[in-house]
Amino acid sequence: MEFQRSVGAQMAALCVVETAKNAGLLNGPITVAPMLAEAEKELFLKMFEAVNCRRADGIDSIHPDEVSSMFSFVFARSAEAVTNMFNGQANKFEMLGLFDGKIPFYTDDDLTAYFKKLSFPADCAQAYWDWYHTDYQDNGTDPVLPLFEALKWTFRLGCHIAITHKGM
Repeated sequence: MEFQRSVGAQMAALCVVETAKNAGLLNGPITVAPMLAEAEKELFLKMFEAVNCRRADGIDSIHPDEVSSMFSFVFARSAEAVTNMFNGQANKFEMLGLFDGKIPFYTDDDLTAYFKKLSFPADCAQAYWDWYHTDYQDNGTDPVLPLFEALKWTFRLGCHIAITHKGM
């Protein structure tokens, strides 16, 4: 197995963290929990599988609207993961809406309303898109990797935002 070092992945993550800071959604350490780390792993394995299925079908690029949908998708799934954690329920993480923007929310009404009013996922998508098209240095790594790094941090920060909103 060959390993590569990816400054791009670090920069993609940083653009999401900076977006959260600029929005006033992050002013200290993020809230973490082992159950949320497991949820992240489960979700991202399914997302990688969905991207690989697209590639197998001959779709190798991701349109800007699809990138935006992916950020909104992981943000919604972060709220779902937090809800499931507090309710002691297993995550199901269906891939509905991953690429088409028709993303169902499986959370309580309060958290759904709060998440829907935040521009955070769209802001993250824009920050990522701007960074990718101006500063990304392609070193031969799969371009999905920095995208997924940005999405991973969107999920993590979404969990933090949900827990903070719930006052936990």
